[in-house]
Amino acid sequence: MRKTILLISLVPGLLVGIAFKAVSQQKFEGIASYKSSMSMGTINVAGREMSPDMQESLRKQLMQQSQRDYTLTFNLEEATWKEDAELESSAGAPSTGGMQIRFSMGNSISYLNPSKNQFLEETEIFGKKFLIEDELPTFNWKITGETKKIGEYTVIKAEYENISEQTTMSLSDSEQTTETVMDTTMITAWYTPDIPVSQGPSNTWGLPGLILELKNGNFTFLCTKVELNPATPVQIEVPSKGKRVTREEADAIRDEKLQEMMKKYDTGEGGERRVIRIGG
Repeated sequence: MRKTILLISLVPGLLVGIAFKAVSQQKFEGIASYKSSMSMGTINVAGREMSPDMQESLRKQLMQQSQRDYTLTFNLEEATWKEDAELESSAGAPSTGGMQIRFSMGNSISYLNPSKNQFLEETEIFGKKFLIEDELPTFNWKITGETKKIGEYTVIKAEYENISEQTTMSLSDSEQTTETVMDTTMITAWYTPDIPVSQGPSNTWGLPGLILELKNGNFTFLCTKVELNPATPVQIEVPSKGKRVTREEADAIRDEKLQEMMKKYDTGEGGERRVIRIGG
């Protein structure tokens, strides 16, 4: 008879419960729950008068909106990652001075299959559904050997230096400016060899154990619950809806739609430039 053990431990800011069952050699699958959060520095809104109190209020509201729930469903070969459904509410959107900002973490489901080097992402870009097909992203992890506890699991620290292009756009009546710079972000993962699957939150993978905590720039994903070999078999949902595009094509469509949106909603008087910078 299998025994079910419930482990409960306090992690700063979260109550972490990890339930697991004995793992058989014939079957290994599970469901992991994560919460996201975001750290944020100052907010600078150019072209508008905003008091320090208003900026602090907006910063706190944006941080609150970044707290989302996610589910990673996995077996030894594949995994899916998606945000848990929630009711939309415009009341929760940060606003100040007649301006409203909607912070979005995205509405998509991702599928990873390392054995086939396969990545699929079913997502919406400005209301239209797309199916992104690509090879798996590569993470050149460096395992540091540093350890700590998450719940009752011992986790090991690994790091990856990600270098990518970052594009910012600003718009006025007279001109549109686009700036692309190379940005370096340190991605830090804490994984446990006790759960021997090469998966993690936010489409990260490639370590010899499940990633229970991930810090990518200002964003952090923390595992709050893991259930291994549940009584109800795990269903791996392979995304299939939407127009098939490559990652490059999806990025180009998103940039084009963003420029259209900026032109549509720019209401600055006398050529006033509207630029929003977060953390800069």
